[in-house]
Amino acid sequence: MLLSKILQNAARLYPAHIAMKAQNVSLTYEELFHQVSRAAWGFNELSIKPGERIALLGNPSPYLAIAEYAAVAIGAIPVTIFPGLAAPEMKQILSDASPAAIVYDHEHLNVRDVVLSLDTALSVSCRHGDAPYSIENFISNCPAFIQWHEADPDDTALLIYTGGTTGRSKGVMHSHRRIRNWASMNPERGGGHNPTKKSLVPNQAHLTGQFILWSALFEGGCLIYADSYPLQAEEVVAIIEREQLKFLGTVGLLFRDIIHIQSMKAKPLLSIEGISCGGAPISERTFHQASAIFPNAQITEVYSQTESGQFISFLSINPCFVNGMVNRLRSVGRPEDLALWGQKPFSIRIVDEYGKDVNQGGVGEIICQGEQMMLGYWNNPEETSKSIRDGWLYTGDIGRFDEDGYLYLLDRKKDMIIVNGSNVYCSEVEEALSKHPSILEIAVVGTPLPEEGEEVTAAVILKSDRELTLDGVKQFCLNQIAEFKIPTRLEIADAFPRTSVGKINKAELRKTYWGGKTRLIN
Repeated sequence: MLLSKILQNAARLYPAHIAMKAQNVSLTYEELFHQVSRAAWGFNELSIKPGERIALLGNPSPYLAIAEYAAVAIGAIPVTIFPGLAAPEMKQILSDASPAAIVYDHEHLNVRDVVLSLDTALSVSCRHGDAPYSIENFISNCPAFIQWHEADPDDTALLIYTGGTTGRSKGVMHSHRRIRNWASMNPERGGGHNPTKKSLVPNQAHLTGQFILWSALFEGGCLIYADSYPLQAEEVVAIIEREQLKFLGTVGLLFRDIIHIQSMKAKPLLSIEGISCGGAPISERTFHQASAIFPNAQITEVYSQTESGQFISFLSINPCFVNGMVNRLRSVGRPEDLALWGQKPFSIRIVDEYGKDVNQGGVGEIICQGEQMMLGYWNNPEETSKSIRDGWLYTGDIGRFDEDGYLYLLDRKKDMIIVNGSNVYCSEVEEALSKHPSILEIAVVGTPLPEEGEEVTAAVILKSDRELTLDGVKQFCLNQIAEFKIPTRLEIADAFPRTSVGKINKAELRKTYWGGKTRLIN
């Protein structure tokens, strides 16, 4: 099913069903369809053509979602951008995507300033503001756009930007055909099959947010918006209790924070029947606590990438405790089990540095092949050819299979850290800090937090007679990179381990902070 058909189908099946809820506002599918149609008319009147990009820059909101659905209605390609990025990062993405229009939430001063500084794209605010156009005005004053665009299934439908190994973000392209093979959206299930489902909308610029944004419509369910973003555990808990949510999709550290809050209250959340969490490994202790907080829930840990489009594998947590197999908690499950979710499993291989399969149980890079994965990187054939070779997606993750087909993640080949479910490429941070007047040489690595998760650590060699503090590092990084990328730990070194050609040996450097652990991800 084309993305442009999803809302039309849901509005036909469930016109009076609530499609969106935000604070004191709710929209039925019929109302949502009409508002999207009017916003699409507004975009069309701006002479935006099929295939051109419309950037979406702001926290999740009904207006931002309406703008995305309207972009698809006229055949434009939505480009989702995280509003917490620093101005230089936003400008780099906008320069790469070259959007015809930028829809933004003018309440974010950094976003507004970036948008208004650009004269290469039309400015469209979500609500009445300082831009010449607004989604709110389109909805109030435009007629409905009738002839929704009929895309080719292999056309690019979405662009989701992810960090780059070179310090530059890359636009991951997903087509209509490949998105319809994502879990919950495959053609065999048909649209409108889960109308009672309520889904809390997380970061709209993240793969998880995009999956929820479109799968909720496909299933005929309801999108729930928080009062503020980024999501905080306290509000998530309040929404679960108020809306009696049955399903929750979240990332590692937010999941941990929810568990901690409810453990302090000794109050279980009984409505939740299913939880999926990803973004970073979860500790056995947190999963054990979760079984008491969510006594009625089937909990799964998922492994995916923006490039894979959907889950590469998942682990059912409950059976690990029930069957006394807690050692399985260090795995990400069996990829073949995705068939239980109605998703065609990826083909998975473990290969050596030459792309040859390792022996059973051997360690190597995880590569996968499936109908769900990306087309490639926008306007970047060189990086595409590195990631997709002979139809196989090279994940950059190091892992192994055990004798029962369970997949274990052991390390990352990519020089990358995962912070609260978001990728931080070390080169981005190193590039920013390399300009610091006190730093002679720098290496950024991920180091483990006590329970789960990693922090960004800057190891530096200082210039002669210079000093540096962590606060100084943080201040220097402000306005250069997003807050979640800024180092939270500083290590001052006299020397770095080196390779045979004199380069910093990151692998050896990281080992000094991981205390002999065999798995160098946390």
